[in-house]
Amino acid sequence: MRKFKRFSVLMLIVSSLFMTGCDASKILEVIGNVAKGIQEAIPKVKEVIDTVAGAVNTVTDTTTANNNNNNAEQANNNNANVAINTAGDEEDLGGNAPNNAASPATSGTATAQQAAIGRAIRGLVGSTSFRGREVDGGNLACAQVVSTALRNAGALDRVSLNCDTVVSDLRARGWQRVSVPPYQEGDVVTWTTSRGPGRHIGIIVQDGSSYAAISNSSSQRTPRKHAINYLPITQVLRKV
Repeated sequence: MRKFKRFSVLMLIVSSLFMTGCDASKILEVIGNVAKGIQEAIPKVKEVIDTVAGAVNTVTDTTTANNNNNNAEQANNNNANVAINTAGDEEDLGGNAPNNAASPATSGTATAQQAAIGRAIRGLVGSTSFRGREVDGGNLACAQVVSTALRNAGALDRVSLNCDTVVSDLRARGWQRVSVPPYQEGDVVTWTTSRGPGRHIGIIVQDGSSYAAISNSSSQRTPRKHAINYLPITQVLRKV
């Protein structure tokens, strides 16, 4: 095939020589001009191709970044608005959780009742009173601990053994979901565990210039202080 193409080109050149009166210099001049034009055009064509490729890559990268941001934002919104609809709770706070890790410093003014809630939950840290059979020996006592503190502070009238019931009782008294930070002393927080959203509950307290949470530890079978974000937060409730 290559030999055939070469032969064809040769025949065209020969034919051109005869048609132009065998003026070889003019033929060579034309061929040289064409070759020069092609040589000069190749870098410009390459430059155009590179420019188009760069623009396509930029659009692709921008689209990918926007999609990632949108997906992350949608995931955050879904997590923040997830409904609590499963009965039972689960204490995932084990011995490896930080005992006194606090969230970044935030500002917020707690009401008198919220301050009372903070004092009430602090008074339960280390208590061995939440190890009854009704809470599996202290393994499932988070709702009992929180509702006891809320009752002692006058925020609720009863002690409950279920996270959903505590949340429902608070909502009936005007407590609402709030955006955080800032946190406030006495905020009630629920976390998402391996069993689903809102399966663990605790109370936020001020810890120096920052905030921490207090909830029941299944491994130690007693309330303890720990980092607010040790599990994904489902919601934070506050009397507003």
